[in-house]
Amino acid sequence: MGNSALAAMRQLGNDPTQRLLAGQNGAPGQVSLSGRSEIKPNESRLWVQALNNASAFDQPAGQKAFEQNTRGLVMGVDWALDNEWRMGLLGGKSQSKHKGNRFEAGLDSWHVGTYALHQSGPVALRLGAIHSQHYGKTERNVEFSGYKDRLTGNHSANSQQAFAELGYNLGSGSLSAEPFASLGYQRYSRQGYTEKGGEAALKADAQTQSNFSTTLGLRTASIKYMDNKMSLAPRLSAGWKHLYGSVESTSTQSNQVTGDIFNTKGITQDRDSLVVEAGLDLNLSARHSIGVAYNGEVGNSSRTHGVMGQWKMSF
Repeated sequence: MGNSALAAMRQLGNDPTQRLLAGQNGAPGQVSLSGRSEIKPNESRLWVQALNNASAFDQPAGQKAFEQNTRGLVMGVDWALDNEWRMGLLGGKSQSKHKGNRFEAGLDSWHVGTYALHQSGPVALRLGAIHSQHYGKTERNVEFSGYKDRLTGNHSANSQQAFAELGYNLGSGSLSAEPFASLGYQRYSRQGYTEKGGEAALKADAQTQSNFSTTLGLRTASIKYMDNKMSLAPRLSAGWKHLYGSVESTSTQSNQVTGDIFNTKGITQDRDSLVVEAGLDLNLSARHSIGVAYNGEVGNSSRTHGVMGQWKMSF
């Protein structure tokens, strides 16, 4: 959900309204993709997004790939401070399901965030941060040499994500092309917990991991006006994402009966990956629009694909 919400903020940061803001500042060659003729400095926007994404992470030979599916709803509001700055708040709820080799888990998450957009001529600066609180349940099945056990656990965790992105619009006429560079930060912290079950139950110590990332890419969009005063705005972006820091996750655990302590290796993230977004917005009027988008991230050992539907109203 965090990555999807950040992608949503980037989309809003590239919103056609920002082109109009730039046009009011007299920047040459800026594209107005929203079909609107004007924007007021005190104008506000309310938006709602439904998100659904699925991920798969390859595991060592002979083991089932780790799968994750997340669904959620995000709501936000932003307002113009002046002809260049816009600020906003968002909140959301998501549910995730995880499946691995004899392992299943469910995760309920709450998200709150803030973002800021600055458009000065062809230059766009986008800033955002999200804090998430997670509540999870795990189920693990152990079976060997005639021994069977079903183990369950409950845990809580929190995560933070932040990004800063700089873009430069090269568009003209009905086409917008924007090279962009972004810097991201993500941190995950889980509290320790103890499984319930038989002799195979484990105690897991607290775990924390953080990474920085950079993304370089190109974002494009165009506009087609229709006779009924509506307009269609397709958009596409692609970029190369590089992750810094450790890409492996490890957890220290101990057996409650024997007291043996050992480390377990979790999912390994991709150091480099291709990130893609594609969407289509339908501007119903000067104040209402709906849209749908696809976002994906593909690396050597992981794949994430998601869809998003959005409704937006200006007031």
